[in-house]
Amino acid sequence: MITDRERETALALLARSRTAVLHAVDGVTEDQACWKPAPERWSILEYIEHLAVSDDGLVALVKRTLSTPAHTETEDERRAREQKIRATPVPRGVNHAPEHLLPVARFDSLAAAVSAFLAARERTVEFARSTTDDLRQHFAPHPVLGSLDGYQWLCGNARHAENHAAHVVEIREMPDFPKAAALQ
Repeated sequence: MITDRERETALALLARSRTAVLHAVDGVTEDQACWKPAPERWSILEYIEHLAVSDDGLVALVKRTLSTPAHTETEDERRAREQKIRATPVPRGVNHAPEHLLPVARFDSLAAAVSAFLAARERTVEFARSTTDDLRQHFAPHPVLGSLDGYQWLCGNARHAENHAAHVVEIREMPDFPKAAALQ
């Protein structure tokens, strides 16, 4: 089982990243949400769609790790693995999500995508709040960071949302980002 402190940390990260996403899209119009800075880049709507589907996907991955054989790490092994993870830069590329998490226009509006993200995030929070499984003893590979335990995947879910919230803010700050139409 994860410790009370780990659970509190995960819940705080999930809440903080939820807020970051909401702040990032606050005031974005539907037209602005569909604007793409370049053909190979995602729009704001596509980022939020990706988050809406990936939140559940990452929790499903954590649950799948629980079907793998348990592996107990020593504190030294965990520290070494976590240090390696912290020291490994995650490359920032153009939209390298797994196929099943790519945006494919699942939602017809930013509001619908945000609503789906919030519902998925609530399911993630409920899982983090209620799980009694030992997430620390079950692992799944990350394509860049190596082996992550279930708890790290859960916390990584929050960091994933924060990273994409930052991408949304970055898009909004681009010089060519469309300005909202003045209210008549």
